[in-house]
Formats: sequence, structure tokens, C-alpha cells
Amino acid sequence: MSQDLDQAPDQKLNQAVEPLRIVLRQLEEAGAPIPESPAKVISRLSRYTGAYPVRNLPVEVCDKMFAEAVEKALKEEKSPTLAKQAGKLAYCAALPKLSGAGYIRDFIACVTHGMALEIIPSAEGTRLLYAAQVAHMALTKRPKKRGQSSHTSTSATNPTPEESTA
Repeated sequence: MSQDLDQAPDQKLNQAVEPLRIVLRQLEEAGAPIPESPAKVISRLSRYTGAYPVRNLPVEVCDKMFAEAVEKALKEEKSPTLAKQAGKLAYCAALPKLSGAGYIRDFIACVTHGMALEIIPSAEGTRLLYAAQVAHMALTKRPKKRGQSSHTSTSATNPTPEESTA
């Protein structure tokens, strides 16, 4: 067996990314500005050129995956119904993960766009948007301190000092 097959996928990824980390570290040490995300670059370029609406990279990726899957299925002489189903699966597979605030916003944008184009049925889209809402709430909710109740205390539930000694 080759050495590549024996390595864990994470180890291979770390080895592949390490030269990039070194370059980034050298750029930071030299005082170069921190690179921006592709979404920020696209947003800035859109503002600069006056393009509207600002392109959303994840939506573009989902659209591209849908179009490619439909085109491939039609080339394989699948029915238009099957081709659209293949496109729907590809679109949903490309949805951003619900792992952070920015990704949640991108997920919502993709789902809403898919619903508007009838790629994602409204009932399924509603469930996906609810999942995004739950993920957002989980991200923003802070855990309660120990010993605190979620209910407001009232004088009826808390005994007065005289009642507690009686």
C-alpha cells in the first residue's frame, strides 16, 4: 500500500494546507493585510462597479450545481422530470452548512432563492428555514447561570422570612 492511503484524511489535508499556512504567517509578519473572504471581495467589487444585486457566492454555487445536474441528466436522455429531480438534489447538496452566522445567512439566501425558482418545494423550504432559525438561536442563546429559574419569581412562590420559620 502506498503511504498516501495509510494516512488519515485529516492528516493529508493538514499536509496540503501547511504550505499555505506558512505563506500566510510570512505575510502577517511582513505587515500585509489579512486576506478577505471571497464573499467580501465580491461584495466590495459589486459596490465598486455599481452592480446590483450584489452576487451571493453560495447562491451562485447552488445555481451552478442545479444547472450542471439538469444538463448532465438531459444529456443522458433522462426525462425532464428526472433531470429536475437530479438538479434539486444537487442544489440541496450544495447548501451551506449551518455552522456559523454567515453560513446561516447564506443557507437562508440559498433556500429562499431555491423556493422562488421552485427548485425547493415550499413545504420542504419551510422546514429548512426552520432548521436555520433553530441553528441561529442555538448560536445566539447564552446558557443560563446555575440555580436560576427561567420563571419570574413572585411573592406567592417565595415564602417570606416569617413563613419560612413557621
